[in-house]
This record gives sequence, C-alpha cells and structure tokens, in this order.
Amino acid sequence: MEENIYNDPVRQPKLVRIQVEKLRLRAYIGFKKWETEKLQDLIINFTFRYDASRAIQTDQEKDVLDYKAITKKIIHHVDRQSFHLLERVADDILEIIRENPYTRDIVVRVEKPYALRFSDNVWVEVEGNDRLNEAIISLGSNIDPEQNTRLALEQLTRIGPIRQQTDLIYTEPERMKEQPAFLNGAVILDTTLPFDTLKSELKSIENRLGRKRSGPKNGPRTIDLDIIAYNGTITDDEVYEYGFLQKFLKELKPELEV
Repeated sequence: MEENIYNDPVRQPKLVRIQVEKLRLRAYIGFKKWETEKLQDLIINFTFRYDASRAIQTDQEKDVLDYKAITKKIIHHVDRQSFHLLERVADDILEIIRENPYTRDIVVRVEKPYALRFSDNVWVEVEGNDRLNEAIISLGSNIDPEQNTRLALEQLTRIGPIRQQTDLIYTEPERMKEQPAFLNGAVILDTTLPFDTLKSELKSIENRLGRKRSGPKNGPRTIDLDIIAYNGTITDDEVYEYGFLQKFLKELKPELEV
C-alpha cells in the first residue's frame, strides 16, 4: 500500500521542509478586458514538510516525496490559463499540493508584480494549516461488532467532527473464511491532523478497544480503522479489492474515481 512509502509507524519521524521559490509562470488573470486578453506574470512560491525518515535511511530517490511531480502539475494547471483572482490561483495550488497525503504545513504565495501603481508587488498567501483535512475512514469489526463500532465512532468524534456516515452493513469474510461476518461502515471525518498523525491516532483507538495484532492478519478483530481516502486521494489499495469499500466511497465522495 502507498501509505508505507513515506512513513513507518516503527521509525521515528524526521520532518524536512521542501521549498520551491520563484516559479515564474504567465496567465490571464483579472476582470478587465485587457487582463483577459494579455498574459501576465505570476511568481509562485510554495513550501511544505513531509516525513523523510525512510528517504534519509535508504538514501534512495524512490523514497523521496516527488516534489517535481507536484511542480509539474501546478505548471500545467496555471501556465497560460485564465483566472479572475489571485486568491483562486493560490487556493488551487494549495489543493494540488494537498492531494499528496504526506504533505503537511503547506504555505503557498502567489505574486503579481506591478499589479498596483507605485508598488513593486502584490501577493496572496494561503496556509494549509488553516484548513481542515477531509479523511474517509472505514470501520470493520466481527467481535462484539455493534458495541465496538459504536465505541469506535465515539472515539473518532474526539479527533474531529463526523460530517457524514454510511449505513453499517454485514459482509462475509473474503480471505480467512472461517470466522464471523464483519460489520462495516465508513465516515467522513474533518480533522486538523496530518495523514501520518491521524494513522497513529487510529491505531491508538484500535488498541484501546482491545485490537490484538499477534493473531492471523486477516482474522477476527474488535475494530479495524483505515484511512481509505484523504483530501480527495485514495490511500488504501484495498479499496480496489473490496466492493463494499467502493460502495462507501461512491456514497460519501461520488466525484472520486475508483
């Protein structure tokens, strides 16, 4: 699963900051007729942090968060495109960076040189820490499932508000067949927590509710909590394997392609 690439629950996190400065693009921006017909200079700066502990340990390119891919996506979205407001450009760039669940502490600044008379520059700045993160979390239990699912939902509300919830449904076990059916559901949780911190919090909830990790990987469990999507990005490969997870995503986030 992708979530193992950048952060490892055993390894101590080592946060590093990536900073891209003075990305010079041109776009049509404004409301006046000449602004919609003439390309204008924009200078884009952005920074974010991510847990680079694995990259530092392996010293391999494959373990680095791909900021080049993020930059290319920003260029494709902004360069020679049309916008009315700098605020919209800055917000779009923030959301592009947030699509990678491992980015955190994002700051985006979009500059428009000489936009005001007697001024060298005007800029708009937005910060990811001012926004809530949207996490879609799946729940599963086949040991006292109704009670443990209720307790897990109560615990989740201590992390952030639950905006939406699917119905709870029973599904037959698909890998280890000789066990009771699972009670499954999913919620949209709004949270200030970064992806890796949220993962750790979910593991803590599982532990408090008696989750045993010494038995078979796919065996019975009091509660299983997984982040299946985060800020509009699927983060769990099991979504592509289990039909009920696809059903939950379609219900909670119909615009998200599976």
